[in-house]
Amino acid sequence: MKSEKRHLHFFAIFSECIAAIRYFILPIGMGLFAGRRHLSDLFGYWLIIPFVIAAFGCFKWLRLTYEITGGHFHLQSGVLVRNDRYIRISRIQSVQIQTNVLLQVFGLVKLKLDIADRAGKGDLVLSVLKLQEADRIKRLLGHSAEAEPQTADETDTPVAKSAPGRVFRLSGRDLLAAAMTSSSIGIVGVLLVLWSHADHLVPENFLQSSFSSFRRLPPASLIVFIISAIAVLWLISLTITFIRWGNFRLTVTEGQWQVHKGILETSDETYKTDRVQAIRIKEQLLQQLFGLCTVYAECSGSVDSEKGARGSVLVFPVIRKKELQHFLETIIPRFAGPIACRRIPLRGSIYALIKTLLFLSAVFTGLSWFFVWGKWLWLILPVAAIWYYYQFRSSGFRLEGKRIVFTHRLVTKTSVITLKKHVQTFTWKNSRIQQRFGLCSCNVSVRSSLPQSYEVHQLEKKDAEVLFQWFRT
Repeated sequence: MKSEKRHLHFFAIFSECIAAIRYFILPIGMGLFAGRRHLSDLFGYWLIIPFVIAAFGCFKWLRLTYEITGGHFHLQSGVLVRNDRYIRISRIQSVQIQTNVLLQVFGLVKLKLDIADRAGKGDLVLSVLKLQEADRIKRLLGHSAEAEPQTADETDTPVAKSAPGRVFRLSGRDLLAAAMTSSSIGIVGVLLVLWSHADHLVPENFLQSSFSSFRRLPPASLIVFIISAIAVLWLISLTITFIRWGNFRLTVTEGQWQVHKGILETSDETYKTDRVQAIRIKEQLLQQLFGLCTVYAECSGSVDSEKGARGSVLVFPVIRKKELQHFLETIIPRFAGPIACRRIPLRGSIYALIKTLLFLSAVFTGLSWFFVWGKWLWLILPVAAIWYYYQFRSSGFRLEGKRIVFTHRLVTKTSVITLKKHVQTFTWKNSRIQQRFGLCSCNVSVRSSLPQSYEVHQLEKKDAEVLFQWFRT
């Protein structure tokens, strides 16, 4: 298998220039605003910047070539210093084809290769390609349904032609459920950041008049205003979820997943299932009320672009929990099985609860001593006690042969399924107080794109010993 050296699409020059100028817009704008009195003297210098960026982009485009030869992906790049990078095809974990509104207009895409690179050189991105060229590369690398067979001397792991697979689609009803149960913390954070800088962006008299009008609102109008603001944020969250997860499709073939998602910005990704180290199942509070969950996979060398995924691969955004076992049996049978866990003992929950409440009481006592409003914090203590007790009672583990399940909760309930061969380290420890109650804490780490470790606190000591022996043998 060999292909000739090729350049990126010519539009890559403009794409690189737009991306570079975008990073200069804010500092240039602030500089112009600060030195507006001398704007006429500086204007000529600012015009030089786009031309310098464009010239550098042209040289960068001319110097960047790629080819597939001898079981390797060969990339040459560098304007002043020539860089040659050879990537063994068997080390390519996944292939992602992404596009956005601008690239879609010209029928172009971005190709990303996730690589198991212990040297820490990161993934490889070809920023602008024709869709047909991206599909050709994906096929030559063995990450498509029409993958070309490769001989043993071309790659360490021969890739056979994939069999027809099963397709899981996110229905409109499930998409609506995913949108309604998703969080809008990111949106609220952006609004808070903008509000914190409002005094620099909005005239002071406007802010003062707005605050005065806001304070004069009657209680009923104030409640309506707050509810309306929450509704607007929720609608924004719904829209973002529909755009991000619309047309979601998971195609399962022999030893491979193909994930398609997005409306305005689409993404086609392929992942080898033999790289999966663990399955992570998340249940947010609203999802639990409706019996739903989200499925992630921890893969070696693959990082999902979804925010909040912690470097995991989003396998399916929302699925009914009663269908989860059949779903896992279809997409990755070796991780399938029950996930109901054995809870930590009652004395473990009580011990963890008392330790947490003592800490909160010390904090509240200090705040009550120095601040008048600190005494109102004690009203939180009963609610915190109930919540923490519920949190600890959700923790536990399940051990079946070479398969282990850990469950824990902070706010979101998370269940992690992994196999003995994927566990890198196992740690168990107990303090002097835990020893008196016959309790232990266990921690397992799994190799993936980002360091992942999972732990369960206040287990029975004999259960911790069973887990330790399971790991050793």
